[in-house]
Amino acid sequence: MVPFQQMWSKIQGKSFLTLAREVCWREQRRWKRSRFFPQLQRKGCPATFVNLPYYSVDLAGISEKSRRCILRFADEICKGRYSFFGYGTVDLGLQPRWNVDFVSGLDWPCTPSDNPSAIRHDGSDVKVPYELSRLQFLPILGKAYVLTRDERYRAIAKDLISNWIAKNPAGFGVNWTIAMEAALRGMSVCFLLNLLWPLRADEQGWLETVVRSLWEHVLYIEAHNEFSYMIRSNHYLSNIVGLYCLSLFLEGPGMRSRRHNCKRLIEKEILFQVYPDGTDYEASTGYHVLVTQMFTTAYLLMRAAKETAPPSFVERLRLMYSLMSALAGTEGELPNVGDCDDGRVELLTDDLQQMLELPIEQRNSLRVSNLLGIGRRLFGNCRGAMDDASWYGITSYLNQTGRVAKSLSKERVVVFPKGGIAVGRSSGAELLFFAMPNGIEGKGSHTHNDKLSIVLRVEGEQLLCDSGTHCYTRDGKARNRFRSTKAHNTLAVDGLEQNSFLPSVGLIFWVPDEAGVSPIECTESPSALTLRASHVGYREKAGVTHTRTVRLFSDDQLELEDVLQGLGKHSFESNLHFGPEWKVASVKEEQRSVVCRIKGPSEVMIIFTSPARLQAKVEAAELSTTFAGKCVSIDSICVRAEAPLPAYLMTRICWSRKMQKVQHKVPEYCIEG
Repeated sequence: MVPFQQMWSKIQGKSFLTLAREVCWREQRRWKRSRFFPQLQRKGCPATFVNLPYYSVDLAGISEKSRRCILRFADEICKGRYSFFGYGTVDLGLQPRWNVDFVSGLDWPCTPSDNPSAIRHDGSDVKVPYELSRLQFLPILGKAYVLTRDERYRAIAKDLISNWIAKNPAGFGVNWTIAMEAALRGMSVCFLLNLLWPLRADEQGWLETVVRSLWEHVLYIEAHNEFSYMIRSNHYLSNIVGLYCLSLFLEGPGMRSRRHNCKRLIEKEILFQVYPDGTDYEASTGYHVLVTQMFTTAYLLMRAAKETAPPSFVERLRLMYSLMSALAGTEGELPNVGDCDDGRVELLTDDLQQMLELPIEQRNSLRVSNLLGIGRRLFGNCRGAMDDASWYGITSYLNQTGRVAKSLSKERVVVFPKGGIAVGRSSGAELLFFAMPNGIEGKGSHTHNDKLSIVLRVEGEQLLCDSGTHCYTRDGKARNRFRSTKAHNTLAVDGLEQNSFLPSVGLIFWVPDEAGVSPIECTESPSALTLRASHVGYREKAGVTHTRTVRLFSDDQLELEDVLQGLGKHSFESNLHFGPEWKVASVKEEQRSVVCRIKGPSEVMIIFTSPARLQAKVEAAELSTTFAGKCVSIDSICVRAEAPLPAYLMTRICWSRKMQKVQHKVPEYCIEG
């Protein structure tokens, strides 16, 4: 049963026409679901597989490093060992228990999935069987076969599909509870068949079984489509991209109309889910990556089918890559802002390399150089490794028309106004400033309390970082801890959250839109870049508005000016979280100032000043760069004060040789009166 608060948040502000459409749609979907099992009982399969050149591999463009990663990963699968970003490599055998959370040992029964209880809040995490059953290791086995023609990879891939189909009858069990999972799984199977094509005469019986399963996936996705007139997300997008893929690779009754309709819906959805500045509307860098890959897959399918994507779709996808390029560090890593569950449509080379070569605590599922490389080949506006682009035979769409998009990587400042993100640069630093509105039109399912937070890179190393996600349903308290205001580099007032968390464990994907963040203001001068935004997340709860002004100077200094407006006396605290390479060496309190020295790849001084008496404490914090993986212990500084409003806190961060020039007296505009 949907909690009242969550249902009210969905319908609030919706017109009568929208609500009427939603009611009609739900009735239509209920009717489709009632027909799903009867359709499965029909004998035979009306569909046949038609190969599409989705992969058009340029073997000369695949580096030796990429070849090694693919073959090593495939060899692990042949041993029954499956790799996950956060859980590491797990020995599950060549006939895995597809319905088990191997962490808790709990499983899901093979019962009809009409009334699923996949999320149980009993210590299990349904994402474990979901991730395994996405079968995204299958195309890696297919690629290994293409590179070597070793029949072992082909045979193992076929056996794994057969086993999955036998153990997961359509409509039964945990892996038939969400259309998104069926869509991603269906794409994985189609991609494998494409890599193994042509099939031999002795494989036709196996192919018929697989095609029957793909047809069942089509019926299931259509009957359980996650569309809504009130709220929709990457789940619905995966449904229509998956159906588009399946309708291209399958031929049969209704397939032509399906592919035409899905293509139209995908082209429409990118304009709905992606803002005109290229930011995904779920307010999460992790889901921006997943959604970008979904739209890219759809675009590559269009190219393979010789169907033309409209300019509006191509331009919006180009802008999505521009955003990632602007946010990316030297190794193609994005900051972990908002939720990230390591989701992929396809595993790329940098994914494989991390899972094969790095300890879990050193992995970062938002290190996406190879996805950026695909954008580089398509649009010319990214830096990234291009090994994976060679699998699709990509030549730049924009180069063919003589227009190559200008790279954003060297600009002094880039502001993404609808997404609430600004990127500023000086000679030795990159500043990322986040004033993102709650995702999905305020519903905030993957939003964190990170309003006015910053991420700071110094000489390419992340000095101030976002804490990440860690988990969803396995541990509700941990879920809230990582998305809390305190877990981000911003200001908390009276111990309150910018957006409230509700006590029910069933509401861990819902955040009320209380913060009401303002657009980012940006001004430039020869000596400094200034960014400013505010939010009202404390107004209803404490009568307080928070405004932050960020100044990035050209001489290796950053200044944060936090102003609290309102009435009465309030406590406030500023939290700064340091990357793993940095440690707090010393903290010195001097009444109205705190001086901190930070040791790491370079030396950093941080000076907090305020008219109020400041107290500082070095605290242990956690950093999560993979979903459900090992958290890394990091240092953080918490500076607290209590003062009547208006209250001020100035934070100056200085690195490298400029430190000795920093003056840490209280600035005149911070003195009372």
